[in-house]
Amino acid sequence: MGAQIAAHLANAGIHTYLLDIVPKGASGKQRNALAAGAMKMMAKATAAAKMPPYMDGAFASRITVGNFDDDLERAVATSDLVVEAVVERLDIKVSLFQRVANAAPGTAILASNTSGLSIGSIAAGLPEEVRPRVVGMHFFNPPRFMHLLEVVPAATTAAEVTAELCEFSDRVLGKGVVVCRDTPNFIGNRIGTGEMLLTFEATAAGNYTIEEIDLLNGPLMGRPRTGSFRLADMVGVDILGHVIHNLADGLSGEPGTENYDELHAKMVVPEMLAKMIAAKRLGDKTGGGFYRKGRDAKGNRVIESIDLETLEYRAQEPPVFPELAPVARIFDTAERVRAAIRAEGRAGEFLRKVYLPLFNYAANRLGEICDDPKQLDDAMRWGYGWELGPFALWDAVGVAWGVEQLEKMGVEPAANARALVEAQGADARWYGGRPSAPTVFIPGKGEAAIATPAGMILLDAAADRPGAVLHSNKTARLIDIGDGVACCEFRSPKMNILDDGVLAMLREAVPTLEKIGGFRGLVIGDQSAHFCAGADLRRILKWASEGDFDALGGAVSELQDTLMDLRHGAMPVVAAPHGRTFGGGVEVCLHTAAIQADAELYMGLVEAGVGLLPAGGGLKELARRAAAWAAQVPGTSPYASIRRAFETVGGGKVSSSAYEARNLGLLGHDDRITFHRSRVIADAKRRVIGLAEAGWTPPDRDEPIAVIGAPEGCSLMLGAQMFEWGGYISAHDKRIGEKIAHVLSGGMTQTATTVRAQDLLDLEREAFCSLAGEAKTQARIEHMLKTKKPLRN
Repeated sequence: MGAQIAAHLANAGIHTYLLDIVPKGASGKQRNALAAGAMKMMAKATAAAKMPPYMDGAFASRITVGNFDDDLERAVATSDLVVEAVVERLDIKVSLFQRVANAAPGTAILASNTSGLSIGSIAAGLPEEVRPRVVGMHFFNPPRFMHLLEVVPAATTAAEVTAELCEFSDRVLGKGVVVCRDTPNFIGNRIGTGEMLLTFEATAAGNYTIEEIDLLNGPLMGRPRTGSFRLADMVGVDILGHVIHNLADGLSGEPGTENYDELHAKMVVPEMLAKMIAAKRLGDKTGGGFYRKGRDAKGNRVIESIDLETLEYRAQEPPVFPELAPVARIFDTAERVRAAIRAEGRAGEFLRKVYLPLFNYAANRLGEICDDPKQLDDAMRWGYGWELGPFALWDAVGVAWGVEQLEKMGVEPAANARALVEAQGADARWYGGRPSAPTVFIPGKGEAAIATPAGMILLDAAADRPGAVLHSNKTARLIDIGDGVACCEFRSPKMNILDDGVLAMLREAVPTLEKIGGFRGLVIGDQSAHFCAGADLRRILKWASEGDFDALGGAVSELQDTLMDLRHGAMPVVAAPHGRTFGGGVEVCLHTAAIQADAELYMGLVEAGVGLLPAGGGLKELARRAAAWAAQVPGTSPYASIRRAFETVGGGKVSSSAYEARNLGLLGHDDRITFHRSRVIADAKRRVIGLAEAGWTPPDRDEPIAVIGAPEGCSLMLGAQMFEWGGYISAHDKRIGEKIAHVLSGGMTQTATTVRAQDLLDLEREAFCSLAGEAKTQARIEHMLKTKKPLRN
């Protein structure tokens, strides 16, 4: 965990020391073997692109390895922040902090990454003058990808230290910060473990399989696909057992005592979990836990599940809940949750047994682990990936209804929940107000305003202001976000594909702002899970399979013209991509004056995977940028950049971060990166203002573009041919590669020459329509639509 924290600090540009213990009998460089070994493992994970700790492998150079015996005093002497992540033993942590306190500057923050030990107990073992700088800083694993950071001040922690750490963690590390009280397991793991204990109990009572539970505790309820048991495998079955023991030791089952918890009697490691731990079936790290990879009778790789009765592995059994068939089709999470928990049959019975007591448990924790329901909800959303936290879920199913159901189940409703119902009646809700002025009910205080953190723009709140929505349709809207800047927001429920509504808004946004007057620029962005999945494949397949190439070619031309108008329009446009940004979504970004990207950007021109190539000006832009970069060094050919573009597009490469997108040539060196997704829109707005104030002018629509022509373009085709001969790609892959090379080279002109942008756009369109007409391309598109996976034919 400590190494992963160091990697994320390095991602944020912070030079970091990574120290560990000295292995017994080690000498020389081997004294740093544990820290160096962790570095090697992270480099390997980054190279394999499997949850890579680094956003760019080069960032490893920002970490210096060492050991506690030789390097601790030197390392902490110049450090502003020291993060401890040693074994979860109070005596060891205190001993280490005593050494740190003696060597660290008097202003350094001393933070513990403990997942549940008392920060006050750690501080108590240190000199009194050090205690104000001791604080909990609990990352969730893996630190790069889990948004939650729990900041845990002790009673002795200075308020300014807590504030400084929160500001740093938010703005520099990009974390969702939740300030917790210093109680056992803080917020996330306290509530998460409570949910798991309730799940174990309901599973055993109803004789459910693990596949059934992971379906019920998955996207149906707005939770990740990992559900409960797959998550346990990822975290570690033994870790789950340790957390249960830790909670049981730190809490009490006696009403009226300190740290009383009504679930204390359930805080016992279930027998089947204990047996799995004894058998070393600990999850992913041992090759098997609740699930494992196996082989069927034919030798094919399959995922097997454990039988909770026999603890033997067996073939997976697809869960069947007929009563959920209509529920699963409900797109809105809150509406789907409401229908699911009220459903008849085994599914609804399980959900009521788990979630209603969980809501009650969360309500009983208010005033103990935190004051604000939103803090608790944020912890579950950011730390466990839930779309809605327990209080928002309770709002979805009905708070008053939930209280009635708890009474019928023989569970005493939380006093805080009763207080809410008494205050608001049958329509009681924890959350209220409007998007521009949201509120939350805090027991003992009533409704309180939810403040938007400084430096953030929340689009729903911005759009709620009178007159702020300047133009809208079913899947996009144009919002005034202040200071003469508007935002074109994508709102398609299907990962923001470039449907008619989105394309119309892209086409009409700048003319609308010009007509209204007083605007100086536009941001293109949204705050859904992903920026844009690209073109509407269903429509492309329909036109291609019906042979309607006039319609297909017309649609391609319309997209090209729309994006060219963005690039060459009357005001600067800044794209704010985040998450998955594929195909046409990338092309939107490439045609803006600048890009302000979220650091977690998974960007790629992936059209080759469905037998096509980029035709919205993506190849044109890559060729134009290659020529522009080469022109900066007289006598340089754009070939190197064109070859990189060919490999990126032909291989359908997707970046694992915004920094890798820059390495792939999809972001320029002038494009900027924001670490906190909720701050991207605001940063993009500032970029628009900066461009406008600097006197931005649109580039020439007919600017000449230097192309490599056939002499160097043929080497790209030869590369594709050699890959086919080597068995790395299919004949159809080679054909796609040849089409890509043809466009990037400028049409395989006899010599290197210059062309206009429109010439390259025409080549794109012709190649796209040609590939779309081929049976193998149509088979790829159909397979992708059905399975969400590429077909290599």
